[in-house]
Amino acid sequence: MDGALSPASRDKLELRVMANFNEQLIRIVEDYRAAGEPWPAKREQIAEWAVAHDRYQLTRGMAVSQCAEKISRAMGLEHVKDRKGRSVRKYYSARIRENGQLVMKWDDQNAERPFMEVSAANRRNLVLGQCWQLKQDMDSYSERHCPDKPIQIDFNFNIDLEELGQLPDVG
Repeated sequence: MDGALSPASRDKLELRVMANFNEQLIRIVEDYRAAGEPWPAKREQIAEWAVAHDRYQLTRGMAVSQCAEKISRAMGLEHVKDRKGRSVRKYYSARIRENGQLVMKWDDQNAERPFMEVSAANRRNLVLGQCWQLKQDMDSYSERHCPDKPIQIDFNFNIDLEELGQLPDVG
C-alpha cells in the first residue's frame, strides 16, 4: 500500500474537515456574541470582527475552497435569455460519479441530456430539502409559540407555477 487514501476515506476525511471548519465558524459567531457585539448582526459585521481579532485567517486550501464556492455561486446566478425571451441559467451543476466518487461538475446550457437530467434531479432534491427544513422550523416554532394556531404552509406549488408562467419575464 502506498499510503494513499481510498476514495471513501477521502470523502470521510473531507466531511470531518468541513465539519471542523464549520464548528470553528460557529465558535466565531458565539465569541462575537459573547464579546457583546451588536446582535442581530450582518454577516459582514461578524466577519469584520473575526478578522480584526485574528480569529479568521485563510490557508491556501481555504482560499481555494472559498474561491471555488464564489465561482460556483457566480455560475449559478448567471442568466441568459432563451429564444422565447425567458431568463434561464447559463451554467448548470450536477453531482456526477467519477472514479468511484461523487464530484460536482459544471456544464453550460448546451450540456448533454443525461447531465441535465442529473442536474434537474439534484436541484429538485435541494428544493425538497429546503421545504422539509422550513416545515421542521415552522412546526417547532408553532409548538413553542402558538400551539393553538400553528403556522400552516402549503407545499403544493402547482398554482404558483401556473401564475408565474402567466407573468411577463422581468429583467
